[in-house]
Amino acid sequence: MRSTRLASGVLLLLALLSPVIAQSDSSSIPDEQRRFLEVRRRQIELKSTRSELDRVRGLFEQRLVAKKDLDIAQTAVDTAQLDYQQSVLSLLNLQPRISVKEAMKSQTRDGRKFVRLTIVNLTPTFDDSQFQLLNNFEGADPIPTELRKRDVQDIFISLKAVGGSTATGEVESRGTTIALPYEVHVPELKYGQEKTMQFQLLRDVQSVMVAAAYKGQRQEMDIQLEQAETESVVSVSSTQISQEADLGGQVTYDLKLERSTVDVRGFQLRVLNLPRQISYSFIDRGTQARLSQINFPAGVTQQQLGLRLFFPEHADQSIPIDQPLVFWAAVMNDQQATAFTQERPYSVADLQSSRIGYLHLTAIPRGVGRIEVSANSLFSEIQTGEKVETTITVRNTGTRTLDNIRLTTEYPLSWKAEVIPDIISTLDINREASIKLRILPPDSVPVGDYEVRIKSESFAYNRRVPTEDKIYRVNVKAPANLWATAGLVGGLLAILVGIVVFGVKLTKR
Repeated sequence: MRSTRLASGVLLLLALLSPVIAQSDSSSIPDEQRRFLEVRRRQIELKSTRSELDRVRGLFEQRLVAKKDLDIAQTAVDTAQLDYQQSVLSLLNLQPRISVKEAMKSQTRDGRKFVRLTIVNLTPTFDDSQFQLLNNFEGADPIPTELRKRDVQDIFISLKAVGGSTATGEVESRGTTIALPYEVHVPELKYGQEKTMQFQLLRDVQSVMVAAAYKGQRQEMDIQLEQAETESVVSVSSTQISQEADLGGQVTYDLKLERSTVDVRGFQLRVLNLPRQISYSFIDRGTQARLSQINFPAGVTQQQLGLRLFFPEHADQSIPIDQPLVFWAAVMNDQQATAFTQERPYSVADLQSSRIGYLHLTAIPRGVGRIEVSANSLFSEIQTGEKVETTITVRNTGTRTLDNIRLTTEYPLSWKAEVIPDIISTLDINREASIKLRILPPDSVPVGDYEVRIKSESFAYNRRVPTEDKIYRVNVKAPANLWATAGLVGGLLAILVGIVVFGVKLTKR
């Protein structure tokens, strides 16, 4: 009788809890609470089936029910026991939650980039009242204490690319590991415990994907890196810290400016320790606008610029050829800018003490080879059977010694041309050399105008010097006939004498 009342009470409790259980299926209830209610429901069902089994067993002993009814009750208990164990395992398998507390990016003096990453175990757990409530059901198996710990073992952390376009315009695939070590193993992370680790970036990025693998699961979080406070307000970096530049030309350095804070700030752009003969401009990479100041809008921590240097045509003592020129690209606020002028050079100690952003750059001036080919005249008039002899002057008008100077010619069919000497090994700056050019037409060349193309070839610093071809024009005429000319002159003289004699006779009459 008592067991009958107990079973009825359990059924009544199930009926009262059914609205709560139905509501727990709603998506608005957190997953851990839904699983907690599922364990409670399975506990009640298990207790109810065990009470029913005891009642049926008593009736069976009194021979009031058949063995079949006892087996059915036992099967219900076994099924309820399995359902209860399944709900407990589901509760134990709540997905651990590893959260990123800090991702701080920093840069060393030698230009290496590091990320200091701090993770914390925030896996959902149960308080004392919930844990005791689960364990206070008579006849139910005790809940494992692992529910109270919620520790996570064997966590593997790595930093990967988030994908998309990089600063250089290249398309980056998502999921590529971009930091050393490739993986960091955390043996155990207790609930609420933090773990800090350091990675060295293999490429410079502003955001990373933190990948955490544990318990056969994988968690990926896209994180915007926070810029660490540095000694300077703005850090300046470049992949092109040393370049060669031709005199009379220009060279451009790609600069990347980074700052740690995200407030609105403006900065002045300067170049220090650069000779006055070399002018410069800071260039916006997108619009090519020339800048003297740069502004960081709110939330922007990185900007790309170009520094363009313009070199003079000729070198002097302050710009020696083939000698490196060391200078600084500097970024400073208005207050810091008052301490820097172009009147004197600055040392590394001066820059470090001022806390400005600066970058050590190097430019190597290179001389430019130029050759000038000229002659007193590029035209000759000859008669059939004659040849042309002229002098060609070669002058070095560049800023570097010319090597292996050679003149070649292109001439009409059956013609010949000779260049003496055929090669000039070296020609210093502002020096000239004479070359004999002999053009030999064939004896039977027809009368007319002809062209001979003169090409020059030379090298400076193992680079070919661009040149312009010259055209030498030759006019060929037929040779004069002396007897015909003499006869013509004699005839003209005879006619002239006859006219004079006739005039004299006419006058006498």
